[in-house]
Order: sequence, then C-alpha cells, then structure tokens
Amino acid sequence: MSRKEVLLLLSLALAQFTNIMDFVIMMPLGPQFMEMFAITPQQFAFLVSSYSITAGVSGFICSFFLDHFDRKSSVLVTYGGFVLGTLSCAIAPGYEFLLGARILTGVFGGILGAQILAIVGDAIPYHRRAFAMAFVTSAFSLASVLGVPVGLFLAAEFSWHMPFFVIAGLGAVIFSMTLYVLPPMKDHLDHDIDRRPLAMLTSIYTNRNQSLALLFMFLLVLGQFTIIPFIAPYMVFNVGFTEHQLSYIYLLGGAATFITNPLLGKVADRA
Repeated sequence: MSRKEVLLLLSLALAQFTNIMDFVIMMPLGPQFMEMFAITPQQFAFLVSSYSITAGVSGFICSFFLDHFDRKSSVLVTYGGFVLGTLSCAIAPGYEFLLGARILTGVFGGILGAQILAIVGDAIPYHRRAFAMAFVTSAFSLASVLGVPVGLFLAAEFSWHMPFFVIAGLGAVIFSMTLYVLPPMKDHLDHDIDRRPLAMLTSIYTNRNQSLALLFMFLLVLGQFTIIPFIAPYMVFNVGFTEHQLSYIYLLGGAATFITNPLLGKVADRA
C-alpha cells in the first residue's frame, strides 16, 4: 500500500472517527442529560433518534444527486456541515436547542459515512478493498476504545459540553488534513449511466445482491440501536455503575472489534 493510500485512508478513518464519536457519545451521556435537563427516557430517546432519523432522510435524498459532483468537494462540504453541527451541540444552552443541533448534525453526518466508503471504493483496488474498508470502519472501535472513555472523563470532570467542543476542534484539524490529502475524484462522472432517481432506485432494488446487502445492514443497525442507547442509563440507574465505570464497557467492547476488524478484512480479500 502506497504512502498516498495510507494518508488517504488515515484521513478518512479520522473523519469517520469524529462522526461516530459524535453519535455514540450521546448514549453514555444519557444519565447526565436526563438529570440536568429533567427529561424522561422518551425525551432522551428523541435526542438519539433525531440524529438517526434526519441522517436516514438526508441520506436517501442526497443519494440521488451526490454522484453528480466531485467526491472531494461533496465530502468537504458535508464534513464542514457536520463540524458546525457538532459545535452547535457544544454551545447548546438547553434541551430544545440541543435537539435542533442534533437534527442539523444528522443532516450532514448521515451522508458522510456513505461518501467515505464511496471514496474508498473508487481509490483502492478491488483486491485490497476489504482491508481498506475494515481499516476505515475501525473508527467505530477507536471511538469506543478511546473516544467514549475520554468523552465520559471530560464530561465528568468539566461538563457535558466539553466532549462536543473537543470533537468540533478535532474535526477542524481533520478537515484541513482531508483538504490537503484527498485528490479531486471525478472518474465516476465519466460513466455513462442513467442518473434519474427512479432509474437508480430500480437498478438497486432489482439487483438481488444489493437488495440483500441493504436488508442485512438495516437489520444489523436496527438490532444495535434498539439496545445500545439504553445500556448506559440501565447500568447507572438499575445496576448501580458510576459514570466513570461505564468507560470499561465501551473500552473492552471496542478493543475486541478494533482487533478483529482488520483481520477479517484481510480474510475477505483472500476469499
């Protein structure tokens, strides 16, 4: 793997790290939000799901026209909007403002992950693509191993605002890195395909492999986030864990996937 590819994957993985970190940090902060804002578990669920809902809607809408642009330009615009959304979360004075900020962040964060994977697919040769995908998606593990414990520590020592300030600051640095590292990517614009929305939907859902892959991802994410958002409140209010002890759950789980992700990627490239 060349130096350019390593730098490209590193910048994409770091961008994905901040994206995932912004999302997952909401869940262990649940006890603080419910106590500070005097909100119910249902209202906290709105904070978590607002990001996911707007991410899904914006992802579906943007899927029809994102392929019309240079991938570098589109990912920089998207990531810049995500950083601004995270900064809005950091300065939120109350529940309603924070809810609106989560919606704004979801609009951009929801399509960021798809754009990153599209860039990997365009830039990395097929025989090394599974490892590259695994490397980038290891950002989720890194967010659990490093980001969530550090975020919880910052929230416990300072306030819940601090993790979002740190993510926004880190995002500004990664934005500059991506601007420098990522080359213009317009090769996909040369393909002579029907880009009309209905034709694109038909081509996807009449392809059995693509339909099964989308169904698999839907069920996987549904299973995860039906349970994960309430792990932290359950452990604090029912089991009796402290907010510092929550870090160990995310640390061990993230460490396990951080090790297995690249290994499975290499296995997939050999299959």
